[in-house]
Amino acid sequence: MKNFTKILFALLAVIIAFASCNKSDDFDKLAEEQRIKDSINNARIQKLIKDQAPQLKLFATKNFVNPKLDSTTGIWYDLIAEGEEASYTYQFNSNGSLMFPTVVTKYKVNLLNGQDKGALVDESKDDTPATFSVAQVIPAWQIAFFPKKMSYNSKDINIGGLTSKGLKKGSKIKFVAPSPYGYDATVKDKVPANSPLYSEIEVTSIK
Repeated sequence: MKNFTKILFALLAVIIAFASCNKSDDFDKLAEEQRIKDSINNARIQKLIKDQAPQLKLFATKNFVNPKLDSTTGIWYDLIAEGEEASYTYQFNSNGSLMFPTVVTKYKVNLLNGQDKGALVDESKDDTPATFSVAQVIPAWQIAFFPKKMSYNSKDINIGGLTSKGLKKGSKIKFVAPSPYGYDATVKDKVPANSPLYSEIEVTSIK
């Protein structure tokens, strides 16, 4: 009986080890599949940014007074007014996650028509500022609002914003962004898939 018990436990150990091995193999397989999908998607995004770059450059150099290129994203921007520096401080919460401000803005968003503004696709109504959380906007707007770097635990963390201080109360900015930082391949109301977008933002309040 003792020998049978030993054999039974040994078989159970083998079965558990085999099951664990299968789970590990499944996890590794899923992780590899995700890595491949991410790699393909990243290549797609980089191609769009490269293909749209000449049009965005022409638009910015024609329409911006002081055009600047963010080489990481391919976004061209013109910071017209920096705003009130003391009006807001970008920060992390206790978990180390970015805190997204709530902002009140006057804005316009257009498609591009070659080197010129195309169809208007969104704007604050009747010159009335719109209120929203920066967490809810397209990536290009989030990049525009946040500063390039922020301090966390006495270390500078690269956030990837357009400007050194980020947008504050009174800030005015114009920028044109490649489609992956807009709605990407999604059709959104008046915005066709893979459309670069031009935005004008004036921040009237931020908290």
